Amino acid sequence: MEGTKNIVFTLDGREAEARPDETVLSVARRLGVDIPALCHHQAVTAYGACRICVVEVRKGKRSRMVTSCLYIPAAGDVVETANDRVRQLRRIVLELLLARCPEVDVIRNMAGQYGVDASRFRVSDADRAGERCIMCGLCVRVCAEVIGQYAIGYANRGSERIIATPFEAQTEDCIGCGACVFVCPTHAIHIEDISGKRVMKELNTTLPMMKCTGCGRAFATEKQIEKVRHCLPAAHDKIAMCPSCRRAAFRDAAGQALI
Repeated sequence: MEGTKNIVFTLDGREAEARPDETVLSVARRLGVDIPALCHHQAVTAYGACRICVVEVRKGKRSRMVTSCLYIPAAGDVVETANDRVRQLRRIVLELLLARCPEVDVIRNMAGQYGVDASRFRVSDADRAGERCIMCGLCVRVCAEVIGQYAIGYANRGSERIIATPFEAQTEDCIGCGACVFVCPTHAIHIEDISGKRVMKELNTTLPMMKCTGCGRAFATEKQIEKVRHCLPAAHDKIAMCPSCRRAAFRDAAGQALI
């Protein structure tokens, strides 16, 4: 079928093929071409928030800058991922991110690769002290699209915009799974297991944990276990075990089956 043919275009001077609906960023990573990105994760839909993955696309005499995580190439496109124009725009984006989050190592390291040591943009020390969130939205998307809980979202507008639970209070929708912590590129969200409770202070959330039926160690929240029970009813007898005890139980079961 015509609609299933690969798209042939030029990527940094060489011929490349994109599968239907495949983005420039996906093709580049498949071919080993480095395009930096902070807000992209293959488990969730692309959002184009950080703008660092910008590339230049030319077709004939026309040229434009696009975010590679969202742009699907067309036949005949000429894509440049690291020319002077691209690098200059990335420098500006990194300066803006540095102004917002000057203490975040991943941003400082990325900026250093582009020759940016400091930002010309000024934000008051009171506003930026300890700020780590770049509003990439990965946490919001993984909570909604992968976990299916919709526990966090965007609040406020403009420079006051934040990611939070509804009314910045503990929500019944959060199960304390930690997926948002896992995907956060700047470690803006933290998770701690303290005295049988899981604490996520940035999300105003504290949840009781469940102890493993094998070793007695608290390993997951009660809500998290309830969610897994709902999704995997066939594995009901092993769900209340920590990963280590669960692996041991399955090994034992497999060994007994071979006897």
